[in-house]
Amino acid sequence: MKAGVSTAAEALAGAAVAHVGVGQMLALLVAFALSATGVTLSAGPSASGVTPVRWGAAAYLAAFALALAVVSPGTTASWALLGYVAAVCVLLPRPLGWLALLGVVGLHVLLTWISRVKAGLTGLPVTVLDIQIALANPSGLWDALGLPQWTRYPTTLALALGVLSLPIAALRAGGRHVMRGARVGPGDALRVAVVCVLGLMIHLHMENVYADAAREQSTWQPENVTQLADRMGVLPFLAYSYRLESQSTGDIYESDGDSSPPSAEELRSAVLGYMDFGSGADSATRRLPNILVVLAESTFDPGAVFRLKGEWNDELFRPGAQTAASGLLRVNAVGGGTWITEFETIVGLDSRLFGYSGMYTHASLSPFVDRSIATYLRDHGYGTWAFFPHRGNFYNARNAYASYGFERIFDSPDLGKGDWLENDVEMAARVAATIGKEPEQPFLGYVLLLENHAPHECGADDASSFPVLFADTEDFVPNCALDEYLRRLGSTAAAVRSLTEYLRGIEVRTGRPFVLLVFGDHQPHTFASTGGFQYDYGALRKIADKRTTFFHFVSSVPGRRLRCCSVVPTAAMLPTLLSGFVATSADDVYLGTNLWLHARCGADAVQVDFGNFMEKLSSRDVDGRTQDCRHAYEQALNWYRHAGVVRLASEFAASHD
Repeated sequence: MKAGVSTAAEALAGAAVAHVGVGQMLALLVAFALSATGVTLSAGPSASGVTPVRWGAAAYLAAFALALAVVSPGTTASWALLGYVAAVCVLLPRPLGWLALLGVVGLHVLLTWISRVKAGLTGLPVTVLDIQIALANPSGLWDALGLPQWTRYPTTLALALGVLSLPIAALRAGGRHVMRGARVGPGDALRVAVVCVLGLMIHLHMENVYADAAREQSTWQPENVTQLADRMGVLPFLAYSYRLESQSTGDIYESDGDSSPPSAEELRSAVLGYMDFGSGADSATRRLPNILVVLAESTFDPGAVFRLKGEWNDELFRPGAQTAASGLLRVNAVGGGTWITEFETIVGLDSRLFGYSGMYTHASLSPFVDRSIATYLRDHGYGTWAFFPHRGNFYNARNAYASYGFERIFDSPDLGKGDWLENDVEMAARVAATIGKEPEQPFLGYVLLLENHAPHECGADDASSFPVLFADTEDFVPNCALDEYLRRLGSTAAAVRSLTEYLRGIEVRTGRPFVLLVFGDHQPHTFASTGGFQYDYGALRKIADKRTTFFHFVSSVPGRRLRCCSVVPTAAMLPTLLSGFVATSADDVYLGTNLWLHARCGADAVQVDFGNFMEKLSSRDVDGRTQDCRHAYEQALNWYRHAGVVRLASEFAASHD
């Protein structure tokens, strides 16, 4: 709900210019009829046990709510809902009705304040998932909101008293009715019937609000979700988030059922199928490698995905002398949603396991992360660094990375730039200068590169200067975009090359080996046709799946090699594979279950797709999993739930809090 009555007045004034259809005209006529009924009831006697004033007030409130709902179901959702609720409360026995109305208004005020605090901290408003997590772990929510823990106790007491007052008031009202020897008559039945009708009107109103919210096309960005919540009001938005969660419940929140997690022996065997630890894995003299993880924005192997003719710089994708593993990578983000791949490559869990909240990982899940590849490496003696080519408040990145376990976080102003550091070569140079030539301890650096971000509009006038073209079309538009993409790709490759040389220089000076992992977060919307610069590239593709990017491990660690991957790995597997260069044994890798599950299910064990953001997640039309894969997936879910990686809103969360 908005702060003042002016919002409702502005919405009503807007009806003068809004398009009103037949259904809306009928609804307005019903609202006027209700208003007239209110006048009649207010003036005449009543035999229902409810005073004429209360009948009239209920009719007026219902008419007011219906009129608001017709004008604009989204922007007046809270006012309309409050009108309906107030109409119901007026007809309830006193003091139950007054307590219920006071409780609804108080809950709205409290949740609005909490939602604004949370949006300021994380970029995302309060959802039902937050409430579920709060019930399982109230102290965790208070920590996530940055509130003093002492405030939790009076707040909990006030909520408990408010909740208990309603059933007590209802019992007292019923007791008085019985003690008076009163019987249930036609008047009471009329009151119940009207309350039921008002309940139906609330249901229809909320369905209309949900349909209006589903038409919102900009909610793939967390700040736009916050704007949607502000327009709807906190209570309607919570109802909408509950609807979304019920339709898109993450599998990780389900119960364990009859499945048992994979055994330690099974996990060990699976890990050894992907990794070679050499002969000196447990040697106390083994030097831990420096590690750089490089997320190359919107980068994929165009020669693997499209049919091309010509030559281009493919060094990011081509195996070299120190390549430990390379190939195609399966991601869950398409055309955007970098934070999804960031979460998966840091935390090691498929974001789809969390339902619709997995679409907003930095905002929705980061406050509840307890383990990640960063915390794993810190436990092994590493310093952890993160580098952004943008400001730290962009998509809640700084707060999210702190929750993920990074100790030192540098955004674009920290690196000497303004809002954006778009040149990848310059970004790489500033990363190397910040860490230094001889760091005191082994380090993990997680680096985001930005230069190949869509759109890819080039300034060429004709295609005669393009060294590479699509094999199946000579159209200027797609070939021009391809040329611009390849130009920026050359800069990204140069940046990765410079970071590799930086790590080699440290190795020469200190004797400490290195690992560099570079990967693409998603295909850019230029070529995925998801927004902005659009062209249908479908007929030009060799790989139809737009969730395909690349990964490349470069390593100088002696005796450590990856046997990966005959089947395309997932983004969530990368931190597990990375830990193999540090782990003392197969039992010591980070989330070895990822490899166990991949060996049984391949690149997609979840079989759910992200649709448009803040819309229903959908299962595949055809579930390609075998029966063995489905069983393995249930076993892996059991393991993930109890691994303590993310605090969960369920009965098993308490054991990990």
